[in-house]
Amino acid sequence: MVVGLRQNMSYLDRDFVTKEEKERRRKAGVGEIKSAVTITMPTTYWSVLQQLQTDLHKKTASETMMYCILEIATEKGIES
Repeated sequence: MVVGLRQNMSYLDRDFVTKEEKERRRKAGVGEIKSAVTITMPTTYWSVLQQLQTDLHKKTASETMMYCILEIATEKGIES
């Protein structure tokens, strides 16, 4: 009886994760750090970023910036 009760209360354990939740987290890219940051730059740079976004077929400015950062890091040998 106690064992059955313990199994039913597994949802109360903060370390318990269901298969569905594991899959949802995997698809959501858990491990990414999301932060609200204000970026200040002249309008011409934003225009260039939008042009790159269109040319590279990226959905958001964030994706475009991440792509550019990784490309430059790869060229510099910082990232492989």
